[in-house]
Amino acid sequence: MKVFVSVAERSASNYLYNIFKDVKGIDFCGITDEPLESIGFRSFGKLEDFSVIGIWEALPKIPKVLKFYRDFERYINEFDILIVCDAPALNIPLLKRARGKVKKIIYFISPQVWAWKEKRAEVIARYVDHLIVLFSFEVEFYKKYAKENFHVHFVGHPLVDLAKPSLEEKDFKDFLGMDNYIAILPGSRWSEIRRHLEYVKEAYKRLWKEFELPAVIPTFETFRAFIEKNTKGLPIKVITPKDINTPSYDAMAYAKLSLVASGTADLEASLLGSPHVTYYRVNPITYWIGKRLVKVPYVSLTNLILGKGAIPEVIQLSDQELYEESKKILLDEHIRERMLQDFNQLRNTLGKERVLDKLRELFLDIILH
Repeated sequence: MKVFVSVAERSASNYLYNIFKDVKGIDFCGITDEPLESIGFRSFGKLEDFSVIGIWEALPKIPKVLKFYRDFERYINEFDILIVCDAPALNIPLLKRARGKVKKIIYFISPQVWAWKEKRAEVIARYVDHLIVLFSFEVEFYKKYAKENFHVHFVGHPLVDLAKPSLEEKDFKDFLGMDNYIAILPGSRWSEIRRHLEYVKEAYKRLWKEFELPAVIPTFETFRAFIEKNTKGLPIKVITPKDINTPSYDAMAYAKLSLVASGTADLEASLLGSPHVTYYRVNPITYWIGKRLVKVPYVSLTNLILGKGAIPEVIQLSDQELYEESKKILLDEHIRERMLQDFNQLRNTLGKERVLDKLRELFLDIILH
């Protein structure tokens, strides 16, 4: 059985790694990263070459993506199954190119079509055999696109199983050499790191001056030298999976406060019980266009799922705004307690544990039958 996989997000890669790491007898190939390659996935392209947020930011990637589409069309006949994960701008064109050339198409992690570009849901329903969603409300959303051969599955969110620290609090803080600290997560793409690091650093300088809390930046080894160079002289420790198994989970789980670039990390922070502020910055043109297209009131996944502003969102605002929102959480214990109550509600909404086992069983049932 030969399966082509298109992954353009670190979070999706992490889910697939944990779902398939002990699965034998299936030949996986596609857009991958180091963790997927470590469990036998053959690389047809590198995740970092396709991972980008924003219209303006995507322009330099276009030649590489067009070449990938040409190569994909030449080789997709050799595969039995296509699995695409989120990233609709990259993956929806693959659905059209693969239809009729593979036995089944699986879309894992629905794009946020309920937030913007709902017409993509029609395309997914037309070309996809099995859609595996991560939020229960998405099952209801897709009912209006029901088709005989289009199946929507929900078994829970993998972060319910995954978002857990690998070390006890004392052991992690001993490793850091810190009793209390702020966790800073600037993103998981080069574009995010370059755009956010200076911004969040300026907010942190104010927090350090007022609260004297050192900081931890969990990241990937790829970004380590850049971050260390650009935070030199500040009480900031950079950690990666070379240091401990799950640096971001451990860092957020025990932080006094987390400053989190909007995305999956926001949901992880909530499941880890970490009071946090979520922030994001994009090119002004991208923001202007997006503001007019997005139909939902929140950017944070936590806020969207709960249907309220459980955590502050500092989107396209100044570093002074990020500092002010962070300061409120550090000073007001009632804000922190309310957040923790909301996080408990969120966990109940995302399903019970053993989600990874259920996803593995579901994938294997679809692929092998």
